[in-house]
Amino acid sequence: MAGRLTLAVFFLAISVSGALSLAAMIGDTFVKLPPPTSFCELTPRYEFDARAVEITSAYMAGGSVKLLAMSADCDQLAEARKGKRQLDDVASYSIFNSDMKMPTPFSVASKCKILRASHKSPIGTDVDARIANILEKINFNEAGSLGVIAEDDNACYVGTLTKQKAVDGAPRLFVALQANAVVQTKAIMVQRQAVYHDRDTIKAVLAKLKTDVAAFVAANP
Repeated sequence: MAGRLTLAVFFLAISVSGALSLAAMIGDTFVKLPPPTSFCELTPRYEFDARAVEITSAYMAGGSVKLLAMSADCDQLAEARKGKRQLDDVASYSIFNSDMKMPTPFSVASKCKILRASHKSPIGTDVDARIANILEKINFNEAGSLGVIAEDDNACYVGTLTKQKAVDGAPRLFVALQANAVVQTKAIMVQRQAVYHDRDTIKAVLAKLKTDVAAFVAANP
């Protein structure tokens, strides 16, 4: 449930981009937050960015989540700052407020066990069937949880599909994936959003997110 909430509050807010440093002090721990390849930092020099961070941070705060950093596809961000488009490909780091000061008591494996139980997605369940079920039932401005879709030594990965209206009123589907990782004893959530085209989209975004998480873990030995 916590994973779905975090994904929903972040990604439903993204029609604008944001601005935070790509490193953070979490309690007394310094954590580096590298953006994905070909993604650019969102900076308060731009009104577009600053407004997005304000909106997204406030939304997350309602779920007791703190936004640590945001980035977006560099080309999309440049056009969005000029008012020429919305953002499709966005990434972020966040943390629950309760995890800010204290070391997490959970390993990745134990956290994933909890998430599998809460999302009713035990090992071996059919992700494609979950996708089909969501696509059949989801309405505009709703989020449908895919539950846990993967697990490795670095993180436990959960997913969400959302349906929104484009400027012309046409429906648009987005996939939002979240990696629940542990670095420097801190439980950090690493997120990615992309436009959903078909079931291969989730595989592609998951592969990119795993690369992001590996870089994040390597940056914080």
